[in-house]
Amino acid sequence: MARRNNKGRTSSPVPYASEPAQTEEAKLDFTKPTEFVELPSGGRLYPPDHPFYMKQDVEIRFMTARDEDVLSSKTLLNKGLALDRLLQGLLVDKVDVKSILVGDRNALFVAARISAYGASYEVNVGCPKCGAREDHEFDLSSLSFRHIADDIELTESGTFIVKLPRTGVDAEVRYLNLNEQEYLTKNAAARTKNNLPETTTTDFLKMSIVAIDSETSKTKINSFINNMPAMDSLEIRKAYGRVTPDVDLKQDYNCSSCGATTALEVPLAGNFFWPQR
Repeated sequence: MARRNNKGRTSSPVPYASEPAQTEEAKLDFTKPTEFVELPSGGRLYPPDHPFYMKQDVEIRFMTARDEDVLSSKTLLNKGLALDRLLQGLLVDKVDVKSILVGDRNALFVAARISAYGASYEVNVGCPKCGAREDHEFDLSSLSFRHIADDIELTESGTFIVKLPRTGVDAEVRYLNLNEQEYLTKNAAARTKNNLPETTTTDFLKMSIVAIDSETSKTKINSFINNMPAMDSLEIRKAYGRVTPDVDLKQDYNCSSCGATTALEVPLAGNFFWPQR
């Protein structure tokens, strides 16, 4: 999922062989090493004005002790900003981290974790069959990608077209970034808290559909959505699932208590960037 950048980034600027002895200052003077991380989306779901548009991979620097300070900041942790701040600092090309697709973020976090602490990730897990808990070691280097399905028709703008079976129209749909997904989640929670009717499906459709048969008027699109047949709504949500790029976080887990083998998802828990000592 990641590849090392050119050797000059990881080596000392003072050659080791056939050169005078280094001064103490020279030993401490080195450039920050970086690596290129492949994006599960291949940059295909970003709009043309996004820095990741059509990029197969992006460059991040290796984590440092100062990055560990970010991850241990109580203020950032309480605000839920620690991982965002970490990613913002690791990216060589600056970009709003909330605009990055969830699957691409996962790939960047996994690559950063491997370069910082290695591919071995030990965490306490529970067996889905018997409920017993034990420490289990995941191999992060063996994780694979889920790419965009071949039957999805993408446009040059990073959107995709869905032919609706009941009405027969073409819906142009865009993939939502993390910021937009979080907005929908918070909006749903607020409506529940205030005892308002749930609008989860229509809210999602209104945010993701950008055109119906080339009609881009939000008023007309929203009106269409409010009266959309359930079969058409389901078709859009099924297509959305097939277009979703991500890191496949599932690995086989064999329970030492009951002997059952199940596919367990690697938990991106609090100690993901703090391996057990």
